[in-house]
Amino acid sequence: MWRSLWPTIDRFSLHHFRYIVNQLREIRVVDKRNREVVLDLLQSIVEIVTYGDRHDPAIFECFMEFQVLAEFVRILKIGGNSGIEAALLQYLSIMIQNVENEHAIYYCFSNGYINSVISHHYEFDGGDLIPYYVSFLRTVSGKIGRDTICLLVKVHQDTAISLPLYDEALKFANHGEKMIQIAVRALTLNIYSVADEMVYQFLTTPTASAYFSSLILNLKNKCLHVDAIINGVKESFHEKKRELLSETDRILDDFYYLKDILCIPEQRLNKLVTENIVNMLILPMLLTLLNNRLSNDTGLSAITCLYVLCRLLQVFDGTNLVNVIGSAVLFSFMPPNVTDAAESVVSARLEQVNGLAVCYQEGEEMVDLQHEGAENFMMNYVLKHSLEFTELSSCFDSSPLENSENEWGGIFSCIFSRNHSLMLGSLMLLFTVADSKDLHYQLAAKIGFSQVKTASEMIGSTVAGHIQKIVNQLLKVLASEPPLSVPILLHAAWFLRKLLVFLDQKLEDNDCHLFKTSYEGSCGRLYEEFDRCWFDYIPDVLKSEWANCKTALEESSQSKDPFFLLELASIQNPPSGSMAFLLLSSFLLLFIFLLFYLCCLLLKSIVLPPASFLFNISGNTGPAFDWQRMVDCVKVFVLHLQLKPFIFGGDPFDNPLANLKNSYLAQSGKRYPSDLSLASFGSEVALGSGIPCKIAFSGAGTRDIYVIPIAREISGKLLLVERHPLHSRKGVVIAIAPLAGLDPKIDEEHPTWLLVHLRDFEPRLRSDETKTLDSHTSLPEQGRWILGFLSAKDCKAAFSVILEETRKQRSFVENLVAPVLEEKLFK
Repeated sequence: MWRSLWPTIDRFSLHHFRYIVNQLREIRVVDKRNREVVLDLLQSIVEIVTYGDRHDPAIFECFMEFQVLAEFVRILKIGGNSGIEAALLQYLSIMIQNVENEHAIYYCFSNGYINSVISHHYEFDGGDLIPYYVSFLRTVSGKIGRDTICLLVKVHQDTAISLPLYDEALKFANHGEKMIQIAVRALTLNIYSVADEMVYQFLTTPTASAYFSSLILNLKNKCLHVDAIINGVKESFHEKKRELLSETDRILDDFYYLKDILCIPEQRLNKLVTENIVNMLILPMLLTLLNNRLSNDTGLSAITCLYVLCRLLQVFDGTNLVNVIGSAVLFSFMPPNVTDAAESVVSARLEQVNGLAVCYQEGEEMVDLQHEGAENFMMNYVLKHSLEFTELSSCFDSSPLENSENEWGGIFSCIFSRNHSLMLGSLMLLFTVADSKDLHYQLAAKIGFSQVKTASEMIGSTVAGHIQKIVNQLLKVLASEPPLSVPILLHAAWFLRKLLVFLDQKLEDNDCHLFKTSYEGSCGRLYEEFDRCWFDYIPDVLKSEWANCKTALEESSQSKDPFFLLELASIQNPPSGSMAFLLLSSFLLLFIFLLFYLCCLLLKSIVLPPASFLFNISGNTGPAFDWQRMVDCVKVFVLHLQLKPFIFGGDPFDNPLANLKNSYLAQSGKRYPSDLSLASFGSEVALGSGIPCKIAFSGAGTRDIYVIPIAREISGKLLLVERHPLHSRKGVVIAIAPLAGLDPKIDEEHPTWLLVHLRDFEPRLRSDETKTLDSHTSLPEQGRWILGFLSAKDCKAAFSVILEETRKQRSFVENLVAPVLEEKLFK
């Protein structure tokens, strides 16, 4: 409406701009009645200034002459409760973002106008003003440079006392909205990157530097939240995993933000951030692990400490933090008496010098870091003092490892722990340190996992003894009876493969025997799956898991996600409350079932099917559970196949399943005349071998059908066929079920009833082949069919034929896989 009253002139002309500015200057109050008019004026000014920045310098000269930014500040102050702040901030952001002329940017930041907008008293409670405000601050930070940032600093006696852009932004550093947090962090990085001497001096003063310590405190709180999730009571593990993933993503975001800060080439900033990370995060976690505690004084668990330290090493580049952690890890080579003495030294040293980071400052004072060779000097100096700090220098040449596992503390005490999460987490930390490209060569040699060609010459008997004992410990994990969970075995196999690559000597007979026992156990468990309901999928799963396991075992330490430590801790430590609830629920369900079954027995008129069909008491059964058990058995077997060359020799890249694949393809390529195994829903087939019976479909009544079981190589189906209305010797397939898993049984009370199970869970592995059930068929009861035959003789005949065809299918699968299962360990 307001724009329609403007003179009909070029809306981007200098004359029109003067007219709009004059209209704005006449505004004395902003309320709901003229709010839209004021917003139209502000929008027009921004559009014309943006146009003039590129096409007409006279427009911006007029902008400066009329001090239009001062008018924006005035409108903001008289805005009252009109709700004009959000739109005004948005228009200012658009203008500043689009202005490219350096002279124009310099003017915008002069005279304190921007600071006035930043420091204005806004009512942030409720509403959506915060995103507009933070977006405005971020836009301003994106335009500052070393020549303009000084214009936003408040100075007293040549000393910066405030930077409103920075101070106000930090008030939203912990805002619940992720996008606002990202904007604040981007703003701080913009300031750190262009700050001058005076600004850096301000950023490192105690008042402003508190931001960095608060960052670490918030990070520690997130770690505590991770612990709470692991030990909390949740309905399912998947719910826990979702929360853990969310919280660890937040921790990872903090790490990358801190890394971005450390990448800024400013010594004072780097020193300040490093001191906070070392003193507030790394050292408390390391002391937790080196003192063999399950948690530290703040309640942080050892598992979370291991996860955080591994993640930190993977994210941060540079030598300082890597070697601080690496030198502390060497605590694990000390016997208990040395560890106890060192602990008191560490505690005293912490009080005196406020942590390891002090040596960084001392080194910087002794050398000009710009001088050639300064980096090597600093590295040696920091390494020397970190070793002195942990009192390790005299322990590198300690006596060989004793026979008792309990003789050693620190990281290795965790490695030999019965807590598998703690064991694997400690190994993960060792491997991550050892694989770091920034690890000092002396530390790499002492840890013993160095990939340098001369590493074997530098590894002492103590370290070699540790590696041998770790290998033995991992082999015991693989050979555990009953078998441990597949995730534990998978990660144990990863560590074992890494260590076997490093070792250039043969394993002891006891270790070889452990692996042989474990290998034979995996073969035996896989053989058992041939008598269960998913045996027909074993060849396919073998081929797919070979590639999956190979990828998992070859993953590098730097790319391996230590999140698995938190998953294992969650699995191994189920909350007691949930276990109690599960037991109570089981007893209640069992009681209800027994009561129901008793009532059925008393009512003779009710036909009672077998109890196993009414209620599943075990809980750990069903097609989905059976499928996962089969896949797990295959996975563990494949892990042993891939570890075998590293223990007994051979080509680690040789895939023994290649022949299996070729044999399977050759067999499946054959075609037979009138092959019933190729029949699908709606196909016409001959009824010659079919056995007549009846089945009741829900909503369709009882139907006369023929049962035809057919096995052809790896494929096996049970066809339900209805006689064709026009061809007496042919029928139409109305339903299909896989032979595997049918487990046919003749009902004891009704000898003409044949009960067969159905796999109502369908994996995606071979979705194009045998289907459990066609979607067009509606069955009387999910999970089983009850087939009624004309006589008990026909029922037994159908029972025998189904068993025979299933045996033929199973025999083919066994013969196909047998060469792999019977492969000898020693060649």
